[in-house]
Amino acid sequence: MNLATLIACATCGYALTEEHDGDDVIYRHPVSEDGRHQPAPIAASLLGDVYDRCHICSAGQPVWCYRTAELEAQGIGGSREIIQTYNTRWHVCLRCAQLIEADDPDGLTATSAAYMRWRPADPRYAILSMVHRAIVLTRESRRLLTTTDWPPAKLTPDMLPKIRDRLTGLLRGPADLAAPLHAPHTRRTLADELDRAPLYWVNQEFTDLTNEVTQDQPPAPVNDRIAPSPSGLLVWPQPVGANALATAISWTPQAHGWHMICYRSIGGGLADDLMPTLRHDIGWLVPIHSEHVARDATVDGNHPLGPLITCWLLMNQQMAETASATLPKAVTKAYQRRHGRAPDVRLVQIKPPCTTSTASPQGGGERTRATSAYRYWVSGHERNQAYGPGRRLRKRVTIEPFLKGPDDKPIKLSTTVRMLGRRQPSDGNDPG
Repeated sequence: MNLATLIACATCGYALTEEHDGDDVIYRHPVSEDGRHQPAPIAASLLGDVYDRCHICSAGQPVWCYRTAELEAQGIGGSREIIQTYNTRWHVCLRCAQLIEADDPDGLTATSAAYMRWRPADPRYAILSMVHRAIVLTRESRRLLTTTDWPPAKLTPDMLPKIRDRLTGLLRGPADLAAPLHAPHTRRTLADELDRAPLYWVNQEFTDLTNEVTQDQPPAPVNDRIAPSPSGLLVWPQPVGANALATAISWTPQAHGWHMICYRSIGGGLADDLMPTLRHDIGWLVPIHSEHVARDATVDGNHPLGPLITCWLLMNQQMAETASATLPKAVTKAYQRRHGRAPDVRLVQIKPPCTTSTASPQGGGERTRATSAYRYWVSGHERNQAYGPGRRLRKRVTIEPFLKGPDDKPIKLSTTVRMLGRRQPSDGNDPG
């Protein structure tokens, strides 16, 4: 299930709130439906301009969705009574959320009025104050919004233990999560498994390789043969995939498969005084895709999980080497004090090519197979494997998709050829 799809109204361009009624989803306009048209839900990516701001101050990016009782404001407009009915879902930025959690409705009103330049003597200020007081007093729960467009964070291998701890803290915490992750048993299982799982850090060169070949990766069965470990969390230094959103993917064993979750990273974009709260309450990762993947289900490079499966295939092909990371002693000791063991962080990098070369035969020596000028994907298939005495017996074996061709050759893609390896200074004669 894609958790990063923001839904907006095709008529007015406002981001919509959502409520779940069993399997049905009810979309509503923010704050109030009074006097508005009916919502016309559509993916926000299909609209040119979408209004997605905090429902309280109208300034910050929404981070939390607060659920409250249904609120009504009663007033007199001219000669008749006016009753305004408000939404029960409020998308709230981090600064306003701090004030709500501190039970400070006056601070909430002052912050909101300052953005709108309303003075305390303004009649609207008193109405705003009553609404904010009702939000603070009647709030029932809050849910983490997964559609916020965060700038990516700069992650490093030594951060992985802390990143994982913040993620498990979010899973075990009181905040609601999106429907696929909301069930207490699901959250507890995910957190417990992440505590035991190895953490994989993919270096920049291997990340570049993953991005180069993921889109053309053929369908591959997801199974224990290519998985590097029963469970794990794999992190890239930058977003990967077709939509360049996922920075990490975790896999947790379930009956007949795995529960796999894609995460986007949370970088800056906030005032410095808000960052400690952000890191404490949420951390660095936000789930954006959740899916049960059955064993031997096929995944290609266009799937949200494509970058992970591509990494698994390349690691299984021994194009990568995995080594234990050397973490700062302070990180290791702190982790040992809390958990009784050192964190298991593994670095994934391209395996150095073999430097030995063989001389080509001279004259009438044996004929050799022509060397390919490119590397390219070969789809998975079965073949008869020779074995036994004299290799006279045959058995059917499954060959996973793999990149074929010399390690030092460029990768042949469907429309573009990109060179692999470290970037070299241009000599000015590059025809591209």
